Amino acid sequence: MTPKEKINKLDGLIRRIVNKDNKMEGKYTMPYSHSDDDYADWKIKFTVNRVVIFPKDSELGCKYSGTIYLDADVMIGFEGDWEEYGIEDLPSWVKDDIEDKILDNIEKFLPMVCVDLTFN
Repeated sequence: MTPKEKINKLDGLIRRIVNKDNKMEGKYTMPYSHSDDDYADWKIKFTVNRVVIFPKDSELGCKYSGTIYLDADVMIGFEGDWEEYGIEDLPSWVKDDIEDKILDNIEKFLPMVCVDLTFN
């Protein structure tokens, strides 16, 4: 298999891994709130837009490195009243949890691929 064929195969595998398990939801307490009832619900659906990977000298087991570009539909609401938002509108710790889930799924199946994420 040529290097280009390997990269194309990894691109397809990454898309399949990410797009198969691409929904999350939860809630977070509103900042500066003094009440346990003052929270927002959130849900997200993300899909791979583009994968850019390239061969790399084996560093810490990484044979390939790159970036996965994702499209994300984010909804934030309270008691069923939903509005569309961007990923940057979520608290940083929620965004970190989303990124960790995606990266953990990729690492579980493709430990030789080290990537970062960019949301469009």
